[in-house]
Amino acid sequence: MKQLLICFAILITTLVSAQDETHQNLLVTDSTWAKEVFKFPIGFAQDISYSGFEEAQFPKGWGTKESPRFWSYAFVWHIEGEIDIDEHTLENDLQLYFDGLMDMKTNGNIENDILKTNVLLVKTKTSYKGKLKTFDRLKTKEIITLNVTVEEHYCKDKNTTLLLFRFSPKSFDDSIWNELNTIILKNNVCY
Repeated sequence: MKQLLICFAILITTLVSAQDETHQNLLVTDSTWAKEVFKFPIGFAQDISYSGFEEAQFPKGWGTKESPRFWSYAFVWHIEGEIDIDEHTLENDLQLYFDGLMDMKTNGNIENDILKTNVLLVKTKTSYKGKLKTFDRLKTKEIITLNVTVEEHYCKDKNTTLLLFRFSPKSFDDSIWNELNTIILKNNVCY
């Protein structure tokens, strides 16, 4: 029994180490933030056809409606290769992502068409900014509008594209955006 436990511990340590090497921490966040990693194609958004992974980070309170951090979080897509990004590509990707996340499979049902995610982004000098309206099947069971920003980074040495997304239902002038805007990519992600 003792040998079985030792083998199990070695296996778990190996798996955790392998995951850390493959999915390094890409974002600088407060140590209290929770992290999840998804490999592309993401299980709930199979139609997003990138190779790579997503690292999502969530502050305490992001899932509590009464919290000032409700639905405020960030994720980065680490995509293999250089991809051609514009607002239409991002709008489509976010619609596929949130429709999958909220389990909005359309089958000709008019209700599902009404509940489909709607995204509108505008390109600024260095990023994209806009709104995303979706049905919050996870927390409130109501329509929710999230403000969103997206930054694009290309790592020539690694031939990877990084897309940093920040979300909150709070307006862009709310103090939560001061916190969200401190979330940046780690300095070494392109080396």
